[in-house]
Amino acid sequence: MRVLIVDDEPLVRIGLKSAIRWEAGGMEIVGEAADGEEAMKLILERKPDAIILDIKMPKKDGLEVLAEMKKIGIEAKVIILSSFDDFTLVKKAMKLGASDYFHKPGMNEFEIESALQKIKEEMESHRHAADDVLNRSPHAKDVILRAWLHGNTEGIRQTRLKEGNMYVLLFSIKKYAQVVKRYTKDNAAILPNTISNILSELLSKEKEVEFVQIEDNLFAVFVSHSEIKSMQASFAHVNDIVYLISSSLKRFVNIDTVFGVSDIFQTYDEGKQAAAQAKQALERKFYHPSDPLFYYQNRNEEMEASLEQVNHYIVAMKNGLKEEKYDEFALNLAEWEQYLQNKECMNEKDVHKIYQGLLFMMEDGEEYLENGNLLEEIEDFNELSSYYHARFNEKLEARISQKNKEYSPLIRNIMQYIETHYKENISLKSLGDHFHVSANYISRLFKQEVNRGLFDYINEIRIEKAKELLKDYRYKIYEVAELVGFNSQVHFAIVFHKYVGMAPKEYRKEKV
Repeated sequence: MRVLIVDDEPLVRIGLKSAIRWEAGGMEIVGEAADGEEAMKLILERKPDAIILDIKMPKKDGLEVLAEMKKIGIEAKVIILSSFDDFTLVKKAMKLGASDYFHKPGMNEFEIESALQKIKEEMESHRHAADDVLNRSPHAKDVILRAWLHGNTEGIRQTRLKEGNMYVLLFSIKKYAQVVKRYTKDNAAILPNTISNILSELLSKEKEVEFVQIEDNLFAVFVSHSEIKSMQASFAHVNDIVYLISSSLKRFVNIDTVFGVSDIFQTYDEGKQAAAQAKQALERKFYHPSDPLFYYQNRNEEMEASLEQVNHYIVAMKNGLKEEKYDEFALNLAEWEQYLQNKECMNEKDVHKIYQGLLFMMEDGEEYLENGNLLEEIEDFNELSSYYHARFNEKLEARISQKNKEYSPLIRNIMQYIETHYKENISLKSLGDHFHVSANYISRLFKQEVNRGLFDYINEIRIEKAKELLKDYRYKIYEVAELVGFNSQVHFAIVFHKYVGMAPKEYRKEKV
């Protein structure tokens, strides 16, 4: 497979050329470019099969390159490279036909090599499809149906499918990682073979239905109704098939399934688009793990607006970590997660990548790789959120401890406690009770190590938090006082003036 590398950063190009096993993987670098204009010349001249393409480049950016490729009919597969906060641009790139994307801060050579190999396998599958049909291979029909999902209609008329009132149904097995544990390596093929045999038996009497396994945990069922003109009757038949398959697999194999169903379509040429619709519908299981069936909903315009807001949250979370404003990070993380639950505008893969990027910023780029098996078992958003929250808390505690490493363990723990509980009523007595030491000892040791009194330190923390909140006009000044731990606005104003040299109201006018 011929590959072109396009990135304006020389170190990225060098890294890609050096880290990936090109020759061993049956791949060849046919050129590299540092900008979009140079890239288009090389694409036309050297006809690569795959392109690793940066989004932000001089002269022509990655989106312009993709748009030009689409306009003139270049079918090379494209893997996008982006910075951490380019999520909106990435989504535009995917709509223009990009196959995959990686965030530069968290990407590694194994994932990129895997993505390239997947493209290579798809190409070889499509290339041999016609030969398989002519040779009437036992698996010819499977090859035709898989190719049809990617837009290749060659041979599709040899199947039982006819044009007219067509649907694509995709289904997967719930809790798949747990289900496959029932089988050893020696009998791993039993599950897919059993599913295939059951489906063959169930659908044998259907005139216009086909099915094929796409991945380990992804199956496709295709239904057409050339003799049924009623859309309502066609839709009812599709639901009957869903029920038949799901109930039978539950009965005979004790597995639960979840389905995604496309819109109705009429011609073979629309198969690829319908498959994408069914996939988008199936991805909603991430937010609704208990539901067994999802229908495609066209929400493209709404999704565009939602992704702009998502990008805002990503930038805010990134800045919170960079500037060590952990309360702001936690607030934006919670708002981002709530927004996703309301809008369902990101799929499981994209959510994973954002979480991974945040972990990478906490100096833990290997976290995902180390816990890959565990993450495979997590299939719903709430469980995934809980998992990453636990990792974030570990890393934040480590960061805070490292920041205060020059202090004794007791003082470090007190500082960490104050950072978390500054909104509460903290006293020497409450700290003494919490840490099982005398209040006087805490007072002496804190002043000795930190060179200022405990309450002076607490007030500094509170005022710093208040300064950030005052920049947001949604909060009234008395609300800011309460949010940072002051019982009265008057006391807050006095302390604020002492540390900042002006009243909260004046500070707000000056800074906002």
